[in-house]
Amino acid sequence: MPHVAAFLVPATIVTLMFSLGLGLKQYPFMLLRDRPAFLWRVMLGTCVLVPLAGLALVLLPFSGLLSRPAWVAMALMLACPSAPLILFRVRSSGGTAELAARLQIAAALLAIVTIPVMEIVFRAGASQLGWPAVGWGISPAQVAGQVLKVQVLPVIAGVLLGQWQQQLAQRCSHALGTLATALLLLMMVALLALSSKQLLPFLQQNLVALAGMAGLSALSLAIGYVLAGADPRERRTVALVTGMRNTGLAAQLALTYGKAMPDLVPGILSYVLITVIVSSLFLRWQQRELTGARP
Repeated sequence: MPHVAAFLVPATIVTLMFSLGLGLKQYPFMLLRDRPAFLWRVMLGTCVLVPLAGLALVLLPFSGLLSRPAWVAMALMLACPSAPLILFRVRSSGGTAELAARLQIAAALLAIVTIPVMEIVFRAGASQLGWPAVGWGISPAQVAGQVLKVQVLPVIAGVLLGQWQQQLAQRCSHALGTLATALLLLMMVALLALSSKQLLPFLQQNLVALAGMAGLSALSLAIGYVLAGADPRERRTVALVTGMRNTGLAAQLALTYGKAMPDLVPGILSYVLITVIVSSLFLRWQQRELTGARP
């Protein structure tokens, strides 16, 4: 099963990122051209403010109450933007899928810089307080290489093919989207099977961490909601973009470099589960505003 998970995780991310780039029908960097201030505001939120807020408000003050796998799982999830599930969640919740796709691509490209930087920041924060190493045991160059291979290059390839061969891209986009969905489900099943023995004990032994994850999920949604602006649909979309983190990329880093911490994958899955619950509550709360804004 570890070998299956090690194959499915990168295969899923590559397929999702390629299909994402392939699916954009117009100028892929329209936000950079037409709304640069909005784009950089949202990127600052999802790639920088979310992990720094987590470090400042939860991870540092309560580190003594958290197990090392829980600490690192939270750090990984906070640092990894551009969630593969975001388009499905936005489409089903009344958000703006095209806006989400463009923000996801921008975050995927920016992650090659921000994830290694966040690794340094988290490691330095722990070192200043005299804690044992809580980084991911990898260098920034290794992080950048992982992000480049599984996220940046596939999305760029999809964008280029979509602009060069639009008819072929349209024919392939739906099929690849279906394949990506199937791979995503298989990936989650494989991760659950891989960590099935550790998941329940992790949940029972890390109640403080679970509360911290819930707080971080709510905080991440709030950051996106505030930064989005006045449009209700954009507020909903941006909140989901900042609130939902990249499970696949975090799992890829955990499986590749976190083998010494068997509870790391259960920690990531716990964060995913809590994020789904918190974001569902947010969507129910925000539905009234969105309904009132419709003509």
